[in-house]
Amino acid sequence: MVNGENKIVLVLEEHADQLWRIEEFLLDRGYAVLSAASRDEALDHLASDAVIDLFLLSEQLEGPLSGSMLIETSLPVRPRMRVILLSDSARVGIDPAAPYPVLLKPVTLEELGKAIDMVLHSPPACPGVCPPRSPPCPAASRSPSTP
Repeated sequence: MVNGENKIVLVLEEHADQLWRIEEFLLDRGYAVLSAASRDEALDHLASDAVIDLFLLSEQLEGPLSGSMLIETSLPVRPRMRVILLSDSARVGIDPAAPYPVLLKPVTLEELGKAIDMVLHSPPACPGVCPPRSPPCPAASRSPSTP
């Protein structure tokens, strides 16, 4: 078992069986898990005071926002959060220069674990500011009391 290092992962997956599978995997690795079965549940978690170290979500969501759009709207208010996007298709128009990894479904738990380890040991994602593998964006280094 890998130590989750007291990290909190928000998982947004609209398919209950996949949500359960990912939750169990993360809990077995020692992570604390916030689960969301819908975009609205994820938005509630993102608007809360909870620390979220990693946002793991599906690209294809019900409603007007895709996973990529949800990431772009949430990172400005949570600049220290890391992200992994899960996609059903390589043809969904995901930006190849996105500053976060995109894993194609079905993803194995081994692949997911490796991606989580990599992302949690990398600088935070910064939409439109930091290209992949660049230094952390200035917003990520601000103290929490800085506007």
